[in-house]
Amino acid sequence: MGIVLKRELDPLFETLALLSVENPETWREEIIRDLNGFGLGGEMFYQKHFPPVEKYVRTFLKHKVKTPQEEFFYKDKSQDMFFWIVALAVENRQYLDNPGQADPAAMRRRLAYYLVDMEKNPDIKTEDDLPDLSGEKALLEFMDGLPVKSEEKWYVLDWLRRPVYRLEQLGEMIRLNLPAFEKARDSVKKPLEKLLQKKGNLEGNESYAKMAELCEENQAVYMSMGVPLAQIVMLTCGYHGVLMGYLDTGKHSGNVSKEMVIRQAKALSDQSKLDILCDLKCSRKFNLELAESLGLSPSTVSHHMNSLLLCDFVTVEKRDGKVYYCLQEDTIREFLKKVEEMLL
Repeated sequence: MGIVLKRELDPLFETLALLSVENPETWREEIIRDLNGFGLGGEMFYQKHFPPVEKYVRTFLKHKVKTPQEEFFYKDKSQDMFFWIVALAVENRQYLDNPGQADPAAMRRRLAYYLVDMEKNPDIKTEDDLPDLSGEKALLEFMDGLPVKSEEKWYVLDWLRRPVYRLEQLGEMIRLNLPAFEKARDSVKKPLEKLLQKKGNLEGNESYAKMAELCEENQAVYMSMGVPLAQIVMLTCGYHGVLMGYLDTGKHSGNVSKEMVIRQAKALSDQSKLDILCDLKCSRKFNLELAESLGLSPSTVSHHMNSLLLCDFVTVEKRDGKVYYCLQEDTIREFLKKVEEMLL
């Protein structure tokens, strides 16, 4: 593999992530809630590690340019739709500044390909295997089979009807807010540099290595301040949160090992997380399959999956351009062994 490790931020990705924050207070509450869900002391962890990230977010919001497009791209969108938007931008960045160079039919097929359930459509290996989507009837028939929440299908349909126009709007929104990102980045220059160089953030990090293996050869994996506790896999690149190192450092040593067991036990105490693991025991699945199988929203599944990934109870693998979740059986056996050693 020729993965290029980037100890820097991707302005495009960071701007999109920062634009998703509407209210810094609500954002802070959600972060602490998620940290508690991971089995960490949310308030304490936040106070210790998040001040630079909070300053970064608040500085961006102070200088953000409000645009008419923002409501279309962000308002009432699930986490899955947010990541779809991010993928559209990141994987097609060459067209954001020059949307006129994009062929509408080719772009429509590309956007549609990102949404296809490969497990249920094994014959679709590439964009060229998709049916003809040039007519309205063909578009509607295609939409019926997509693993997208009904209330968000209109949004996807709008993109497929006018892919170049929407790409142009997205590019304009990003361009107007790149200066706000630059001000945010400059406001945390010193602490950001330390985070980017933190030992354990990249090389030697097990969860990062798993993510990097999913990226195509000779592609970049960037650090991210906008999603500081997440790992995101795109088709051709990846993003690794700058605070992930604080979760993995010393994972298998002494007291930290005990902390990991507590974190894992807390994850198993939640019925939805346990249901996800039981479902993955049968077969690997991607987010929307789990949502349909368990009767949860895709965003709720994503929330639970972040916790399970941090506990190493699940891992990810890539097939035909899609990322699937798989049960990490060795970790579960190790967890049960540690519990037995501690208590028996």
